[in-house]
Amino acid sequence: MKTIEVDGIKVRIQIWDTAGQERYQTITKQYYRRAQGIFLVYDISSERSYQHIMKWVSDVDEYAPEGVQKILIGNKADEEQKRQVGREQGQQLAKEYGMDFFETSACTNLNIKESFTRLTELVLQAHKKELDGLRAHAREELALAELEEKDSKTEGTGNSSKNCWC
Repeated sequence: MKTIEVDGIKVRIQIWDTAGQERYQTITKQYYRRAQGIFLVYDISSERSYQHIMKWVSDVDEYAPEGVQKILIGNKADEEQKRQVGREQGQQLAKEYGMDFFETSACTNLNIKESFTRLTELVLQAHKKELDGLRAHAREELALAELEEKDSKTEGTGNSSKNCWC
């Protein structure tokens, strides 16, 4: 669990990391159902991990809700001397799937905050209509509470009956 701030909104995010392990595949499918954002991560020093991205994208398309936000991550950018997957390859794959792309390093903290912030922004944008509806409802509730308060003040403090706003 982590709280990050995006455009003045504090958002609490829950992160699940299966590290791409095949043994987690059965439980991963359950997590897809409620996911709103997904990082698809490969190791830039492993062509094999890059090749597995296509299978993970297929799983996401099959099991995740429609409209789930996805970002492709090429990790271990600090290991340039071991690179097997070019930056351009990652950018091209992300473009093919309509995803944003970041190269990161968990070791040096390169683009970690930026990628999490971007995924959170994408999720918030995708749910903007829903959020706008919640904000409008909250404003209506506030206006109703203010109206109730105003009505109770104008009625005085006597034994008069109060209006019910049920």
